Amino acid sequence: MESRRIRLNARGRLITFLLSVALVFAGLSVGVQHAESTTGPQEVISYTVRPGDTIWSYAASVTPAGGDVSASVDQIMQMNNLSSPRLQVGDRILVPDNQA
Repeated sequence: MESRRIRLNARGRLITFLLSVALVFAGLSVGVQHAESTTGPQEVISYTVRPGDTIWSYAASVTPAGGDVSASVDQIMQMNNLSSPRLQVGDRILVPDNQA
């Protein structure tokens, strides 16, 4: 098969450049996530999951007396971008430090 070389004029080079820049910006904007909080910064503790650990046990340990443990479970899942409460041994998770 014969190979042909394509030559671009100035307008073709400009269009190619602008398309490349647009693709780069589109790719960068996909990976950007903005975090918003009405409560301000949250102190957290990082744990490495051990055998037998559950999100419920972590949530129970940080929930104030008389508080709703299930709300803490939801908060921990949201903080760690978890779609399931299942943890794997060796995972690292963030838990709010309510003592801070």
